[in-house]
Amino acid sequence: MASTTPHRLVLPLRWRRVLHALLLCVPVAFVVSTVPGVRSGSGYSFVLDGLLNNLAYEAAAGLCLVRTLGLTGSRRGGYLLSIALAVYGSGNVFWTFFVRPLPDQPYPSGADAGFLLFYPLVFVALILLAKHRDARHARSLWLDGVVGALAVGAVAAAAVIGPIVSARGSWAAVATTSAYPALDLVLLMVLAAVLALYGWQPPKGLWLLAAGLVVFVVADMAYLFATAKGTYVSGGLTDGVWVSGVVLMGFTPGWTSAPTGPKLPTWALLSIPVLSTAVALGVLVTDHRYALHPVAVAVAAATILSALARLLFTLREVTKLAEQRELAQTDELTGLGNRRALYRRTPLLLAEATAGAPEATVALLLLDLDGFKEVNDSLGHQAGDALLRDIGRRLRQVTDTSLPGSAQTIVVRLGGDEFALVQAAGPSGALGLAEAVHAALDEPYDLQGVHVRARASVGVSVLPAATAELATLLRQADVAMYHAKSRRLGTFSYSVDVDEFASGERLETAELLRSDITARRMLLHYQPKVDVATGVVRSVEALVRWQHPRRGLLFPDAFLPVVETAGLMEELTRAVLEQALDQAARWWRAGAPLAVAVNLSASSLGDADLPGRVADLLAERGLPAHLLEIEITEDFLMADRVRAQGILDSLRRRGIRVAVDDYGTGYSSLAYLRQLPIDDLKLDKSFLDDLVGDPRALAIVRSTIMLAHSLGLRLVAEGVEDEATSRELAAAGCDVMQGWLYAKALPADELDHWLLEHDPRSVVRGTAATPDTTPGTAPDTVLTTVPAPALPGKFS
Repeated sequence: MASTTPHRLVLPLRWRRVLHALLLCVPVAFVVSTVPGVRSGSGYSFVLDGLLNNLAYEAAAGLCLVRTLGLTGSRRGGYLLSIALAVYGSGNVFWTFFVRPLPDQPYPSGADAGFLLFYPLVFVALILLAKHRDARHARSLWLDGVVGALAVGAVAAAAVIGPIVSARGSWAAVATTSAYPALDLVLLMVLAAVLALYGWQPPKGLWLLAAGLVVFVVADMAYLFATAKGTYVSGGLTDGVWVSGVVLMGFTPGWTSAPTGPKLPTWALLSIPVLSTAVALGVLVTDHRYALHPVAVAVAAATILSALARLLFTLREVTKLAEQRELAQTDELTGLGNRRALYRRTPLLLAEATAGAPEATVALLLLDLDGFKEVNDSLGHQAGDALLRDIGRRLRQVTDTSLPGSAQTIVVRLGGDEFALVQAAGPSGALGLAEAVHAALDEPYDLQGVHVRARASVGVSVLPAATAELATLLRQADVAMYHAKSRRLGTFSYSVDVDEFASGERLETAELLRSDITARRMLLHYQPKVDVATGVVRSVEALVRWQHPRRGLLFPDAFLPVVETAGLMEELTRAVLEQALDQAARWWRAGAPLAVAVNLSASSLGDADLPGRVADLLAERGLPAHLLEIEITEDFLMADRVRAQGILDSLRRRGIRVAVDDYGTGYSSLAYLRQLPIDDLKLDKSFLDDLVGDPRALAIVRSTIMLAHSLGLRLVAEGVEDEATSRELAAAGCDVMQGWLYAKALPADELDHWLLEHDPRSVVRGTAATPDTTPGTAPDTVLTTVPAPALPGKFS
């Protein structure tokens, strides 16, 4: 298929290097000529300050244009910056040839028009160069930049603006003289705001532009100050500094968009408005002793007002996040905690119990109401909701009075008619709590004048608090609960009687797993991720399965506990990564560049060589780095955040995308988002429960999507199972969806058929007949959107 991209001139690298060298010769020669002691005489020289100086300014514009022509992406910012530099140079040319020869030099003149026009052009160019960050960052970052820039402006105004604008003359002369320092201050403010958008880690090109603008403003201020004092002499060091500034600006285009510079800690970022306020107060105090120019006082006052606005905005953000966090962890119907609250509070309870007594145990009770569907069907959903609210109230009463002296009990509604209780207790304490729950729930309920009795089947799991994990507690309690249901409704059962891995089978299972992991015989299924805006499938998530010789195909929940206890998690992660990359390479060679997402285990945190090994695996298969996505969970970060951040930084520098999986289930998710080098947030499936028809649930999801976008992240929703939920997510601005509405996780060959025939939105299809599979080169592939008929229902 012929490309529809319009042809654009791209200068070859060899020619760009030659032009770089030629264009740099002139400004370097002029800058050297301004160094004290280099010239044979002082004063204006037509050859040096007339011809060579003007050529140096235009060479900077030419350098910017040459570097812009080497870009393959957007060039608008580079073109506009080239024009700005050329316009500034034209002002200098006009002054040299049309103003300076006059016996009575007019002021302002046509040269000033070129000089002043430079400012709005470079303002717009600066915004265009940072446009992809502009709409994605929080307003607080803008305010940080504004406060810092105003503080710098206040000091600069206090130091130099008085002498600069004290000249007498016509209103046009006074206005022109005043415009230069004012525009310089505005330029510094815009520059600081843009740098703040990047968290003070902009790309290298913006660093060069920032350095050039600062040097330019310094030279501008020095010139204006010297002119006001009558001490300016052509050909001095100030002229060399001016040219150096515009040359640095000329080097702006042509660099990668990767962040550059040391990452500032949170305290350093927060100190910017504090220090800026202190500086502004210092300027105002100085004004009481030594009268400063009114502009300096006004800018200092504006600094303080901006700092107050920043403080108010921060308080509003913190309050809003706290409310959202509380809302996200509360079940609206019963007022109990929800699943997210369970995941957040249980680790804290375990830590408290272990600190008090290392041998302490923890119990989890999982409750499922018996016959709840009949209540809904016979009395209606309003009656069912009333029953759930009453059960929540009774569970709170039970936990407030049970086991005096024990640790606080966690009570949550997991969803539907399922509840969970967690308490630091042993088997006898768990038995007492289960009996108290049964007794409380056994009392009749008055629902619309009808007396109803509710019974619950309870599964109990008791484990040592020092080694217990919530996933294991839930799994064991779930098995126990269904055993209780199978024996007799309204009873409870301990998981120790039914835990299939509590027997000697665990050792045999561990050896079978070790063998299959080493031989790379684990099975991978792939679930597509659908781009909401285009309907195109550009990536899939790799999910591991295991073919047990007797029990058949097993999902991760069935064998991951054995993998963890046998110390095989790191080797399993490596095996899944290698097998996923093998499949991605097969798709790549077939002309279908599907990116593969692989989950990274927390044990990978200790492997500092991981980024290098991943890069080697990609190189061995000739795969571009963007065809691999790494997904992490919060436990990857909690043990050693500095090391984890270093590993993720190294992966992203190689072009590999990084996503936080199961976002919203951990207790620290909002705290680390700003510092983490990540690209995607994967919204946990629990966020989608009751999304349709529940305004509060929808508000939480919308706020999370807005939070992700404000940080420049892509929001991926997993577990999308119905079209109504999909529509709500799309309207809220979700970027990517995956779930059974589109397809379950499929083996690679079945996924190929699904992509070609059954995708309800679109497919990624390689159109090359004989793709080039040379390592490191991309096949001649075109991604096309091919509509397909809608599915009658979700996959099973």
